[in-house]
Amino acid sequence: MGLRALGLLPWLLALVLALAPEGRLQGPVAVLRVVDGDTVELQGLGPVRLIGIDAPESTSNHRTSGPEEVRLGLEAKAFLARLLQGRKVWVELDAQERDRYRRVLAYLYLEDPRGDWIHGGRRFLQVNLELVRAGWAEPYTVPPNVRYAALYLQAAREARAKGVGMWGGGQASRPQGPAPDRKGCDPAYPTVCVPPPPPDLDCKDIPYRRFKVLPPDPHHFDRDGDGVGCE
Repeated sequence: MGLRALGLLPWLLALVLALAPEGRLQGPVAVLRVVDGDTVELQGLGPVRLIGIDAPESTSNHRTSGPEEVRLGLEAKAFLARLLQGRKVWVELDAQERDRYRRVLAYLYLEDPRGDWIHGGRRFLQVNLELVRAGWAEPYTVPPNVRYAALYLQAAREARAKGVGMWGGGQASRPQGPAPDRKGCDPAYPTVCVPPPPPDLDCKDIPYRRFKVLPPDPHHFDRDGDGVGCE
């Protein structure tokens, strides 16, 4: 093999390893507003919910576990806003095109030479996957839209292992100011305050949802072992 061929190897390898959208990409479409860490408003489409992922709530409501989730939700929203600011996106739909709130359900793509998705000879970043990789969203699979579920699950495992985003890595993901008083709180649940057993508690006994869980998980909130309690 000649030197020229050897020089092409990294480029060829990148092509082999690149991902490809399974559906048709539509766009480009202007991003009008980032609503929260997993919802945006697109020109001509209105509110669009990103498929296959779930970011922490950025406003206090009946689904919010507490102030810590809102703080993380605001950081997830800020990350998505930085990613999409002034940009246009391409839209990929799945089997179900709208949810019960009439929002469009979609995978979003940004054209970027660093992207690992190839379409039409161009490289893209998939926004849904980038949120999970950065630790600002976790997998949330709702059939029949399951196209990239395995990819998001693997990305979430890697994000938790690295401790990025809401999983505790980096200065941007840490609370500012003094650390909260953890007296009486079990260290297995670092983002919420749950007392250690006894008694043994169930998810119905606490107000928190989708919080970080560390071994040994004495209350067994993390039944599927993915590092997230009371999903």
